[in-house]
Amino acid sequence: MLTTCDCLKETEDKQCMLKCVEKRIDDVSELVDLMRRGDIGPASHIRVYRQRAVQCLCWKFDYSYNHHFIVTDVTDNKLTILHYAPKRISNIILLKGVAEIIQETVAVEDDEETLDFESGVFLVTADNYPRTPSQKCEAVTRAKRRLGERQYSVFHNNCDSFVSWTLSGNSYSHQAMNAKGLLLCIGVCARYCIRIYRTLELIKDSVGKLLALFGE
Repeated sequence: MLTTCDCLKETEDKQCMLKCVEKRIDDVSELVDLMRRGDIGPASHIRVYRQRAVQCLCWKFDYSYNHHFIVTDVTDNKLTILHYAPKRISNIILLKGVAEIIQETVAVEDDEETLDFESGVFLVTADNYPRTPSQKCEAVTRAKRRLGERQYSVFHNNCDSFVSWTLSGNSYSHQAMNAKGLLLCIGVCARYCIRIYRTLELIKDSVGKLLALFGE
């Protein structure tokens, strides 16, 4: 099933409305078929809807969100993807960042966490996405240059804006700019928590440099 969404893309001198087309992928067999036909390959944009909710007495608060990633390679029944992924709790505690752009290979038939077909997996296309093999190769190369980046921001540099920047040159998160309710509250709280966290990271780095200096 095809759906459309209007994604606002900011340029330096004006704003323009970009029409995105989304095709829902119903199950693993359809995904594999798209991979074999070449409809999903390097520089493909995939969105996964992740249902989240918290129950408090008779009230249910929904904070479902979308996760975005870009495909860099397709082999057999595996996808190699690039995305902003959350760090492990142990790494966060050790001040090694809250999220990082990583590349990983996903076995599409086994990884239900990355590809939640029940909630929704979508192939996203847009008019200004790369079309030719050379354009797609250039986009993948551009994305790989940011491997290891840990400058995650809830509203300005998340998984959505990373994929948007890679494929269109415009860093924008439609989800973040249109967040509402509990998801917005979580986002605002996380934003300030990340700022505090970054300050602690800077203090840790400064202390490390001072210790190294005096150690010499």
